Amino acid sequence: MSDQAISIVFFIGIIALTLGITAWASRKNTGTDSHYVAGGQIKGWQNGLAISGDYLSAASFLGIAGAIALGGFSGFYLSIGFLVAYLVVLLLVAEPLRNMGKYTL
Repeated sequence: MSDQAISIVFFIGIIALTLGITAWASRKNTGTDSHYVAGGQIKGWQNGLAISGDYLSAASFLGIAGAIALGGFSGFYLSIGFLVAYLVVLLLVAEPLRNMGKYTL
């Protein structure tokens, strides 16, 4: 089998897996609250892990490494900015949203 055929098979497999997971998850949803906020059953540490995974992604780590490689110690200040901004997001955005009992997209 050629490289292109293997790539197509893997692509179709990933699409099928994604559609399967979507179909499985859609059967568990009972309404808007269930879809947006998991029925309010997400614990604080789970929400913290989700925010951390979203904010402290590989792109930010690669960006910091690239900034240090290109700018030297001056690029290190970028990593301090990421950490300070993360605390601002947690304290000024995430906590008040959770305390309001509302959900947004």
